[in-house]
Amino acid sequence: MIQVTKTYNPMKRVLRLRDEFHLATEKQNYKHMKPLNYIPALLIFLLTIFSGCQDENFDTPPHERPQYQGEANISIQEFKAKYSGQLEEITGNEVISGVVTANDVSGNLYKQIFIEDETGGLLVAIDRNNIYNDFRVGQNVYIEASGLYMGQYGGMSQLGYRFSRDNDGNYSIGQIPWELSRQHLFKDDYPDPDAVVPMSLTPNNIRAEYYGRLVRVDGVYFDDAGQRYSFPTQEGNIQTLNRIIRFSSNYSQTVTARMSSAANFAGDTIPSGIGSVTGILTVFNNTVQLMVRDISDVNFEENPDGWGLEGSPWSVQYAIENQDDNKTGWVKGYIVGTLKPGINADNPVTSNDDIVFGPEFIINDNIVIAQSPDERDWENCLVVNLPQNSSMRSVLNLRDNLGNLGREVHVRGSLQNILGAAGVLVATGSDADYKFGSTGEEILYVPFSTTLSPFTTHSVTGAQEWQQNTQYNYAIMSGYVNATQTRYENEDWLISPAIDLTEYNAAHVTFEHVSRYGDNNSDHTLWISDDYTGGDPNSASWTQIIIQNYSSGGSWYDWANSGRLNIPEEFTGKDGIHIAFKYLSTTSRAGTWQLNDFYVISGEGTEGQDPGNGDGNFDDPLSIAEALVNQNLGTYTWVEGYIVGVVNQQVSTINSSNDVTFNAPFPNFTNVLLADDPNETDYNNLIAVNLPSGSALRSQVNLADNPENKGKTLKVYGNMRNYFGIAGLRDIESDDPFVLSGDGTDPGDPGDPGDPGDPSGNVIFLETFGDGDYPFGERPKINEFDDFDNQDVTFSDSSERADIRSTASINAHVWLPVGDSELVIEGIDISGFTNVQLHYDFTGNNTTNANNLIVKVNGTEMTVPSVNISSNTYSTITIPEIITAESPLKIEFIGEEGKNTVGFRLDNIKLTGDIEE
Repeated sequence: MIQVTKTYNPMKRVLRLRDEFHLATEKQNYKHMKPLNYIPALLIFLLTIFSGCQDENFDTPPHERPQYQGEANISIQEFKAKYSGQLEEITGNEVISGVVTANDVSGNLYKQIFIEDETGGLLVAIDRNNIYNDFRVGQNVYIEASGLYMGQYGGMSQLGYRFSRDNDGNYSIGQIPWELSRQHLFKDDYPDPDAVVPMSLTPNNIRAEYYGRLVRVDGVYFDDAGQRYSFPTQEGNIQTLNRIIRFSSNYSQTVTARMSSAANFAGDTIPSGIGSVTGILTVFNNTVQLMVRDISDVNFEENPDGWGLEGSPWSVQYAIENQDDNKTGWVKGYIVGTLKPGINADNPVTSNDDIVFGPEFIINDNIVIAQSPDERDWENCLVVNLPQNSSMRSVLNLRDNLGNLGREVHVRGSLQNILGAAGVLVATGSDADYKFGSTGEEILYVPFSTTLSPFTTHSVTGAQEWQQNTQYNYAIMSGYVNATQTRYENEDWLISPAIDLTEYNAAHVTFEHVSRYGDNNSDHTLWISDDYTGGDPNSASWTQIIIQNYSSGGSWYDWANSGRLNIPEEFTGKDGIHIAFKYLSTTSRAGTWQLNDFYVISGEGTEGQDPGNGDGNFDDPLSIAEALVNQNLGTYTWVEGYIVGVVNQQVSTINSSNDVTFNAPFPNFTNVLLADDPNETDYNNLIAVNLPSGSALRSQVNLADNPENKGKTLKVYGNMRNYFGIAGLRDIESDDPFVLSGDGTDPGDPGDPGDPGDPSGNVIFLETFGDGDYPFGERPKINEFDDFDNQDVTFSDSSERADIRSTASINAHVWLPVGDSELVIEGIDISGFTNVQLHYDFTGNNTTNANNLIVKVNGTEMTVPSVNISSNTYSTITIPEIITAESPLKIEFIGEEGKNTVGFRLDNIKLTGDIEE
């Protein structure tokens, strides 16, 4: 227990103000805290007053240090091993001690502290805000644990107290009530922040025994560099985002940084390059996580020469200066020529005469790259070998691809001399060893986070205009007025400042956006002009730039990257270029468009501005380029392309080439990637195709079992909507026909999207529970699962018995065990739609009937058709009633004792409807 001397002191208030000043000063060290410079002056003033009132012989008693009378009798490691169950009351007399390594000072942690001794770390959950006022980093703490609880949350041990979500006697681990914590947690001595030193963690020593400890990872980089750490939900609620950290020494090894929108650094930009990140190592459902304490835990340095990473390649100059230093990585440069025929080990490069800069090229086994496309000095160049029989040679060599001259290229290899010249020695020349430049010089960047400037707005029709949303940090336009629930006719432009492209022979545009409730192809479009001078944009001539990727339209949080959109060639090399977002709405259809992080970047973007002219029927399917620009319209169609790879397991959103596999062995059998070019490796040019469980499409097409299918063409029918964060083809029925390079099921009459059995209308909502395989053995409860497709609605189960799982033959789904259990989905927005119907895939662990499952919408029980269900074989159930309930919807799937006698499985919960006219 703590011993503190309590003696009345006339200077008590001054001393308290002094302590508050020290606390304020500590808080001021954290970013975004307001300076409290007035406090020192106030203290001096008060000290002067009180010193004048005191007897000069007054003897101020010493300030007593908090001191615990006792000692720890068990280490943290032993304590965690002893109490390792889901929920256990501590009935012994265990006393543990440790130093506080983390608290909630920045807001990134919530109602918790972490303590650590020499054996391990421990999460202590306490029901108190601003707990850093009570337990500062470096504070030694003793905990008398008897009467408290130890438990597991997502596989992470924590000390807390029992908690019943519904006060029904079902308990899980929760937070220690504050008043109770004061009877169990005792400070000892003053805080010593210098005593808190993080443990260095490498990719090879991430172990469960380190969970709860303060660690530092070095030589790492963020996948999401350039984005904000976090941001609140559309409704202003706090949310926590996953930001992936990769080790530069082993980019397949990752740690997930959890970033809360409540953190005082949430609006800061995630740095690029390589650095170190400090935080508490935790785990949630087998995902290793890092809890950053405050912004000072993120330490990155600028490096104009790059870091040798795929997303941050070395410059040519850096590669020249670091030859033969055992460095291997990515290098960025422009293709300027080849070696002269006859150059070899006996006749090495010694002058400019040994390099062919054009216009005719004879050899095809190397290229020469430089920092500038106009470089002609061999000493400023790098020689890159093109391995024999490699895709790199066939794609990059200048003899057969003269158009590559002057193009930006990124190559991966070791920095070492080649035939007398500085070089990049490439090992295999596979698709993973090169790519054409996608990111060059930043010509213009507008985040729209605090202002629309330097963009300007012009309203042609309608009272609504483009606005900047300071709460959520984006530009927004909508012709729908929520207060009156009225749609208005609008034509509104958001126009860039004049852009100077005179120094660039290629450039592209990219941005992040969300679009809902409109027709993307006509209502939310991008344009470019070289003769706009201001005022009404319709007085100038404009050329449309096709936006490749739109968001799914199902969520306000489903931000999509537009793709790297090439600026047409006729606009490069000119000054006075304007790029504009054009928004349209009518009195019957008024969508919403949100934008942020707009870039104009030098170099070529994604190929294929001409998507083709397929009709989408069986005889004339859409090309992949056409599918890319027709996403999320609720359209079912035929698409054809080359099979080039798969999305890796455990990937929910493709953020880099590390998330996909283009060469055997292929790690996933639930999807394939299609492209117009069999050698395509840029994921922005691909669509992801879902292969339904139990279908011939999966068994015959998947690359894990059929690697020989790579390079074959696949013609397939489905719904064009985003999948894994890129363009996709989904909602394919298990018996839908397909054609695999002449093989596959007989399409017969390919039918029509409106044929019976296919849910008709626009897809308003679809939940697939990850649309993939959840790791066997991992069965998170509904209330714990955080990987739902739809993050803007609430999923719950008051029984706390239902979970997410997969089997050897069934994708991730909801499992409702025998007896009482449920799945409740709340907050589904169906505004703007009519003739709304509910569909879902249903089966049981044995034979049953579909109507044994109770379905309610906004409290009203729906009619579930009588359908005999085979064991573990899905049937798509359509509720016959048109849903007339008001938005937002609450849908309940209820398994009742007596009806649920086999265990139910639910998947692909879908709402369809017609857009209101």
